[in-house]
Amino acid sequence: MSQRFLAAVLAASALCAASPARAHVTLEVQQAAPNSYYRATFRVPHGCDGAPTIRFTVRVPEGVTVAQPMPKPGWTLRTVARGEAGAGHGASAPLAEIIWEGGSLDSAHYDEFVVRLRLPNTPGELLYIPVVQDCPGGAQAAWTEIPQPGRRITDYRHPAPALRLAPRN
Repeated sequence: MSQRFLAAVLAASALCAASPARAHVTLEVQQAAPNSYYRATFRVPHGCDGAPTIRFTVRVPEGVTVAQPMPKPGWTLRTVARGEAGAGHGASAPLAEIIWEGGSLDSAHYDEFVVRLRLPNTPGELLYIPVVQDCPGGAQAAWTEIPQPGRRITDYRHPAPALRLAPRN
């Protein structure tokens, strides 16, 4: 392997590592079957400009019929309902938001927040799941931008995590 080629590969790797896209909150698995249960693992790689994350909010998209958050030790879990509970044994209202708060994720550390979702039956759709990190003093990292038709996710500074619902076979 030539030294020039190796230098080019190393330079490209450094640029990719510094890319702003690597700083976004993302989903561990970015494709799932429509109308299925999906384990959404949100990867949180940093806080707000060096400050720790003290609250993490997931905004459950319309069409998701079940959202069950996983508790995290050291964090208080709170949910906000979207409406009234349905009928039937154990029925509860669909969730609009899931909030972990009271903990602290230092900006130099990485963590994950997990929610089990029942996905909509919309094959081929790109489902955006907005999330917000709150930090002390009112600082916030809101990963809530949803691309307009004809635009790419890379056109946005704070894109919402996206999940591709697989097409039907």
